Amino acid sequence: MDKKQRVTPQLIYWLFGIGFAIILVAICAKMILMITGQDGEQWRKVGQTLHRPEPIQLEPIRGSIYASDGRPVAITAPSYRLYLDFNAGAIRLAHNDSLKMPKDSVLRAKRQALRNQLSRELDWLEVRLDSLYGIKTKPQRERWSKAFRKKHRYCLVAPLDISYLDLTQILSQAPFAHHYEHGRLKKKSLLRQMLITEERSKRINSFGSLALRTIGSVYAEKKDGLSQGKQGLELHYDSLLRGQIGEGVKRYNAQRYNLKVVTPPRSGMNIYTTLDMNKQNLLEGIMRNRLGSLKAGSGTAVLMEVQTGKVLAITNLERNSEGVYRETMNYAVSDMSEPGSTFKVASMMVALDDGVVSPSDSIDVGNGGWTVGKRLLKDHNYGRGYGRISASQVIERSSNVGVAKIIVKGYANRPDDYVQKIRDLGFGLDLKLEIPGAAQAKVRKRADNPNRWYGTTLAWMSFGYETQIPPIYTLAFFNAIANGGKLMRPYMVTQIRDDEGEIVEQQEPTVLKESICKPTTLSALQDMLRKVVTDGTGRSLRTDVVAISGKSGTAQIAQGGSYSGPDGKTHQVSFCGYFPSEAPRYSMIVVIRNPSKEFAAGGGSMAGPVIRDLAERLISMETPRSLDSIPQPSIAQQRMAITSGRKGTLQALLHQVDGRYQANTEIAAEEYIHLDTELHEHKLPKAPAGSVPNVVGQSATDATHTLLSRGYIPRFSGSGRVVGQSVPAGAKAKQGTKINITLGQ
Repeated sequence: MDKKQRVTPQLIYWLFGIGFAIILVAICAKMILMITGQDGEQWRKVGQTLHRPEPIQLEPIRGSIYASDGRPVAITAPSYRLYLDFNAGAIRLAHNDSLKMPKDSVLRAKRQALRNQLSRELDWLEVRLDSLYGIKTKPQRERWSKAFRKKHRYCLVAPLDISYLDLTQILSQAPFAHHYEHGRLKKKSLLRQMLITEERSKRINSFGSLALRTIGSVYAEKKDGLSQGKQGLELHYDSLLRGQIGEGVKRYNAQRYNLKVVTPPRSGMNIYTTLDMNKQNLLEGIMRNRLGSLKAGSGTAVLMEVQTGKVLAITNLERNSEGVYRETMNYAVSDMSEPGSTFKVASMMVALDDGVVSPSDSIDVGNGGWTVGKRLLKDHNYGRGYGRISASQVIERSSNVGVAKIIVKGYANRPDDYVQKIRDLGFGLDLKLEIPGAAQAKVRKRADNPNRWYGTTLAWMSFGYETQIPPIYTLAFFNAIANGGKLMRPYMVTQIRDDEGEIVEQQEPTVLKESICKPTTLSALQDMLRKVVTDGTGRSLRTDVVAISGKSGTAQIAQGGSYSGPDGKTHQVSFCGYFPSEAPRYSMIVVIRNPSKEFAAGGGSMAGPVIRDLAERLISMETPRSLDSIPQPSIAQQRMAITSGRKGTLQALLHQVDGRYQANTEIAAEEYIHLDTELHEHKLPKAPAGSVPNVVGQSATDATHTLLSRGYIPRFSGSGRVVGQSVPAGAKAKQGTKINITLGQ
């Protein structure tokens, strides 16, 4: 053969390569035509069923909030949401068209068996959801059936997040558990092979409602993968707590999803607070009982450490429509109300510092009335009055007339000087509190708006009207008196740490003013505040356990520009003080709003006992007494604890401890009675149907009978007789309502 006509191997390779390339191009062209042509929609549906790598955001864990002793008060715990992949390889045969299979084929039988198994397991799943979570399963089954027909890969099992323990329990039982016999795998669970678990996060408040409004909460829904603070410290420190988003890629391989982390998420920082949850628990329990006994609308209490300004406990309770007290608004830092007579201490400090008056000066308050600008200014004992009293007694006895005469005498021609000095005591400062929505005190000058400065403004301002002062400002002022005149900034956070525990920010006590007044003024006021408790309007705070100093406050609440609303006048009562008087460790304010009109409004008698009770418990725990030093009560003293209950029960007890008791034969043994100090029986009125009876003073046994007979469920804590109930007497409540009963001595 001629050399030119010979076919070389190289030529064969070239021809083969060109031919293969032509075929490949033809196939690609055909596929393009199919996708863009009549069959395009079908092929796109096929493409959608393929598992493609999916970029995802990796959500960070929100930082925690801790109490002063390191116990967590707000944490993020993992939770799980369950999905089913209805196009998983384990059930793919169940989707095949049976019409294309021979009737007696093995493949058709396998398909039917697979469908039957899937149906049985979904039946089991319905039962489990109903028994564990009470979920209506019919709508869920309809969703699953639809997802099966459409081969959905991410069908939600049920709209709920479950804990890790719940997840473990669910996976260990039917329908998700594989079936074993004699230690060998007998049958795999289809649902287990279809299951996709998505880890989520849930915010948990470890101490329930304690200080809840101050700690705050987070929104249920995240924004761009990040949690969002809703109020309180959660909102103020949200940018630090929420952390940073990470990045990853989710791939489907070997019938399961695998995650590859590209950029790990960064957990949020941790906040360490000043809150002492033991003291918080004591304070809230005392406050809740006091509000219930007074049938009050709401109440606020704050406990602070004198030398540092640390807020140790804070509670804001408001009665809801069911008569239950819950944390709602943070009144302690945001309530712009007129403080009433606690403000007299500030007025007296200004007057003493300026030499307008001295503690021993005599002030004529007459019969408790004084006309100012054609308006009658009254004391609480108007008509009787105190006559002529000293300036010190003006504070002790809380005379509106007395303090108004002092301030009008000294500042009638220069009221703005008086207001500026009030502001300089701390009422004009921004405390920069860590609670969003915290308000700043407002004490207006005449120069601010001369048209709204009247002939009565200065006089009424001197005893706490014409001002707007959140309780925390009043507390900071009294704390300065307890702290030798040094004004401290109240604060709630001590440290901020990153996710590795390193301190990012350390917050120290902040001195806002080294001295708010002269030493002689401070000494005089400390003496006055002690006498308020020993001889004045705060006598209800007297106790042998600890010496308490402070000032009561009572103010009418303005309603729509008037102090008389549709239901008459409503009041806000308060007490602010510190203890122990001789070496103050704690300062405290209690504000109670809208107590029942069946009680005489008074800050000392209503708010004062909260401070007294907490002070006794704190000092008793911190300075325990030996048992030998505690006097043993006599039989008569023991008898005084027996105050009310079922007559038959009381009668049996009293015959043993007090021979003076004589039963009233007109009252049956099964009736409920109250005993006065002379041991006279008084039949207790029955609460109207649908309202909660009063069980305060009863034994646990009697209280149980009383509440159960009305359809209410008691829950007891403590020991002794009933000293408080979570739902006030007379409040409307449905049968079956749980009522927390506090027992004490």
